[in-house]
Amino acid sequence: MTKDYYQILEANKDDDDKTLKKKYRQLSKKYHPDVNPDNPEAEEKFKEVAKAYEVLSDKEKRRNYDMFGSETNGGNPFNGGNANMDDIINSFFNNNQRRQRVRKGSDIRITIKMSMEEVFNGVHKKIKYKRNENCVSCNATGGKTKICNVCNGKGHINHIQNTPIGRVQNTIQCHNCGGRGTIIMEACKMCNGKSTIIKEEMLEFDVPIGIEDGENLIVRGKGNSIPNGINGDLYVQIVEVPHNTFKRSGLDIHQRITLPYKNLVLGDSTEVNTLDGKIRIKIKAGTEVGHILRVSKKGLRRENRVGDMMIEVWLEIPKEINDEEKSKIESLKN
Repeated sequence: MTKDYYQILEANKDDDDKTLKKKYRQLSKKYHPDVNPDNPEAEEKFKEVAKAYEVLSDKEKRRNYDMFGSETNGGNPFNGGNANMDDIINSFFNNNQRRQRVRKGSDIRITIKMSMEEVFNGVHKKIKYKRNENCVSCNATGGKTKICNVCNGKGHINHIQNTPIGRVQNTIQCHNCGGRGTIIMEACKMCNGKSTIIKEEMLEFDVPIGIEDGENLIVRGKGNSIPNGINGDLYVQIVEVPHNTFKRSGLDIHQRITLPYKNLVLGDSTEVNTLDGKIRIKIKAGTEVGHILRVSKKGLRRENRVGDMMIEVWLEIPKEINDEEKSKIESLKN
């Protein structure tokens, strides 16, 4: 039975793409393996959240999931027999399309950590990961084979279902050969009959400037291979490491500075850090504690958009003062 992806993402069916993305980012952070080391339940939850968002963030997959309970428009399209007329009629026209569907290998998901400086400047990454690749020794057959006697080598069988308007024929994967059309008689020595071998893959790629925490880079065809099919995809999820000074909000960057009381009252100028060096800003006389100064175009960049630097002004409270300073402060009471 297909899992309830909306429930996994704690979302509603009428949520828009922006809301789904926000909920996905919150849950992926909550269950991320780096946050929950040696916690298999959190790791499994992280995978479920990623899978749910993969389906619901894709318009076609989401439409199929909402209609059939499956992102691939496969399985039982009538949800256990509770059919309506549109589903039944559509099944006649879509049956041939399902029969000709190309098999696809499973996707691979990895995470890479990035500093805010790397996000600001963009970075070239080189990663190693392991994937299943079709065995060249047996040409992905698994060894010496014979034709499956259940599907006669087709890899699928016809399934008859009773409906309110009569019997409907659907095509499903052969349970005997797993859709391959053949049965292994003598296993290949290189892959031990698995048809695939584990290969270490090296991949180099550029991470776009301004990429967001939790965002996925998709590399088509770099996932796991599958016999008589096409490769799955590689999903590279970005995990932004928290910065010691700055906090991110979209493309804007926030930081807090502390200034002495006299600077806030009389006004002054001071240097502050940004991601591309120091700048000097003006502090107006009478600036209140908690006031936020906006410095235009000193945030992160993304294509043709540029964020701002948001500077929160805070009061610097000295921990120790001498007698003269104490006397001056006492005089302010009057």
